[in-house]
Amino acid sequence: MSSTPARAHVAIAPQLLAGPLTTAQAHRAVWRIAWPSVLTFGLMTTNSIVDRVFVGSLGSNALAAVGVGGQVMFVMVSLAMAITVGTTALVARFTGAQSIADAERAAGQSIAMGAIVGVACAAGIFLVMGPLMQAMGVSGPAAGLCKAFLTYTLPGMVPGNIGAVVGSAFRGLGDTRTPLKVMLAANAVHILGDWTLMLGHWGAPRMGLPGGGLAMALSMVVSMGLFMVMLRRSPIRGSLKFENLMPTVSWSWRILRIGIPAAISALLRTTSMLGFTGILSRTPEGMAAVAALPIGLTAESIAFMPGLGYSIAASALVGQALGAKSPTNAERLGWFAAYQGVAVVSAMGVVFYVLAEPFARMISNDAAVVAIAARYLRIMAISEPMLGFGMILTGGLQGAGDTIRPTVATAVSFWVFRLPLTYVLALGLGHGATGAWIAMSATTALGGILAIALFRDRKWQKARV
Repeated sequence: MSSTPARAHVAIAPQLLAGPLTTAQAHRAVWRIAWPSVLTFGLMTTNSIVDRVFVGSLGSNALAAVGVGGQVMFVMVSLAMAITVGTTALVARFTGAQSIADAERAAGQSIAMGAIVGVACAAGIFLVMGPLMQAMGVSGPAAGLCKAFLTYTLPGMVPGNIGAVVGSAFRGLGDTRTPLKVMLAANAVHILGDWTLMLGHWGAPRMGLPGGGLAMALSMVVSMGLFMVMLRRSPIRGSLKFENLMPTVSWSWRILRIGIPAAISALLRTTSMLGFTGILSRTPEGMAAVAALPIGLTAESIAFMPGLGYSIAASALVGQALGAKSPTNAERLGWFAAYQGVAVVSAMGVVFYVLAEPFARMISNDAAVVAIAARYLRIMAISEPMLGFGMILTGGLQGAGDTIRPTVATAVSFWVFRLPLTYVLALGLGHGATGAWIAMSATTALGGILAIALFRDRKWQKARV
């Protein structure tokens, strides 16, 4: 077992994590990991906005199709979290404990599992694509477009999964700059692919949504390739040795024991959104509300993505501090990440509240869709601070390996409260899409309250990984 720490890749050297940290040290550590992650997720947001603008030029049916297709893709990403969350937690813990050989083993096992899960998920979605469209209440031209989009996108999920796993290993090391560099390249491929294949520029045929799906798949291939090159230059380059890539029951279970609850949590969120979309499709606004949802989510991600960046910082630092046997530092770093992140999320929430209609008009020229999306943004702005607390402190819990209790909290807020409340307000009381947005905002705030309660009780400090 190696004892060489990945000094160049951690925000605080492991030996410092074991001792008292000053407030300045803690805030600097959070910032060093958070800012590249914030930029990475910001690039994802920019990519999503540009993609939605391109899709919006194809009409409201195309927007609705991509919104539904995106939710299906999120289901697959959620399944991949069964691996990525466990990878980050283990690599962070072993980095804090200065045990790089174990970090390599965890990363190698995760890469192999990512490939297996990617193949299984892509094949499964192909088989149930038709019934899935019916279950989500999507019919007519939108359903056909969604199927075409997914047909071209799904093959990219295998390299996409592998890239996601390697990226999570880098984040466990505390290296968030490498994922940022990869995201820059992948975004360039995706946007240029959309411009060329979806819209038919530079002599290429105008493929429409299938071209957009192909562009997305190509960006995933590029992302995986770059991550593999970077991994060979990293402190955990031994992850790619044959013995580390061969799955074993003990290591697989060690990773999945942490990650499966987090994946279930993400699935609960994603599948609840499928149910939420089904309710929206039955409101008086119908498919206009369904088309407005991805516009609102895309614009809201201006606040959402910084929260994810700080969640990554909380996960890595909490895990590393626990590996260094310092639960006190783990707790302080988790709270400091939350305070910094909530400030950013709240500020960005104000931005999209003020600019709700301009954001919506950037993506759609349908007046009805723009009005519904703008209402979504203004209602959701109220709950943005609690969204930040929920995301970031949940990241800290996951970095500690405590993933079961946040999953229960997700089930409560999304399934026990959100869906029934949405049904009552949107359909039962006849408030339509506005009622749905109110239900979403209220349950977002509930999720933040539950995350604060779980982090404050300190039970996560005793989680086994």
